[in-house]
Amino acid sequence: MGRSRMRRHGLLGVAAALALAAACGRPSSLDPIDNSAAYARFDALPADGRHDALVEEAKEEGSVIVYTTSDAVSDVVAPAFEEKYGITVSVYRATTETLRQRILQEADAGRPLNDVVETSEIEMAILDQKRLLGTYKPGISGVDERAELPFMTGAYFIATLPVHNTRLVSKENAPSSLEDLTDPRWKGKLALEQNDENWYLSVYQYYRDQGMSDADFSTMMKKIAANARPVNGHLTSHDLLKSGEYSVFVTDFLHYVTGKPSDAVEYEPAIGPVNLQVLGAVPMRGAKHPAAATLWSDFYLTEAQPLIDSVSGIATNPSAIPDYEAPLSKNDEVVEDWRTLLESGAEWSRAYANLLAGKGPVLPKGTP
Repeated sequence: MGRSRMRRHGLLGVAAALALAAACGRPSSLDPIDNSAAYARFDALPADGRHDALVEEAKEEGSVIVYTTSDAVSDVVAPAFEEKYGITVSVYRATTETLRQRILQEADAGRPLNDVVETSEIEMAILDQKRLLGTYKPGISGVDERAELPFMTGAYFIATLPVHNTRLVSKENAPSSLEDLTDPRWKGKLALEQNDENWYLSVYQYYRDQGMSDADFSTMMKKIAANARPVNGHLTSHDLLKSGEYSVFVTDFLHYVTGKPSDAVEYEPAIGPVNLQVLGAVPMRGAKHPAAATLWSDFYLTEAQPLIDSVSGIATNPSAIPDYEAPLSKNDEVVEDWRTLLESGAEWSRAYANLLAGKGPVLPKGTP
């Protein structure tokens, strides 16, 4: 939600969505179509019988409609699901903002058309506030506890961190920390995605927890921003990094490097803090095919994990991947603060925009 189209709409858009949700006179126009009882029944199934029971019921339903922000769903996950279960998968793929608007509009018109939604944790929180999500408790062992959120179980993390061009930056001269990028030698050689306020918040929280003052943090980030050019679109910007347009893309996506290895780019030594965004699949409360929706979500956390890990991000259930090797250490990883982004995302968007524009303030007013 390329992936740059998936998430990068800015938290001002999230604030607008929350206003839209609050303006509606009822929690959801879905009230007459409620599969809560079906999901409670699925969740109560014994672990050793859940899969077969879901398969039997899902085959009777015959199909599942998935709304997603990921190319991987239509390209690799849906074909694998269809081949395994013989259940037809219809996929609607759009940017995060477009997907959210479509779901809210369909709900307001009377019901959603999709059975499953796959998107980020912030978007899921919005849909959860509207009571559009079904309860989903997979009971699958091995899932990273950081992906267990009140309204979803994430299937993968998108990791944001600096990546450098190996033709322009030698191994000996590669930056080893974010602070290294304040050096004037990087002037004009860095790129920052202009809508990565979620990364900016995680970086702030990381250094705050390390004891850095707001003043020192602001000074550090202003120096980095002064060395950088704002860019728009992660996938396009990653390709420009590979072509040598700049030396370091400070807010690149890890899966662009690990999913399609290239001699031109490298993320090691990994520079923290690494922002982790949680994404996953959740059945809709008003799904026409609730068993197929639940089976799909289970599949996302089990047999689809190797597929997701190879193209979309860091799998949250490494136990489902033979000979899995984590691409990063957890020491410098920060799972993004979706609560703060929902509550004050617009303020962080403005602060980050100010940073890139070379003006103040570069932190929201009253930042703790």
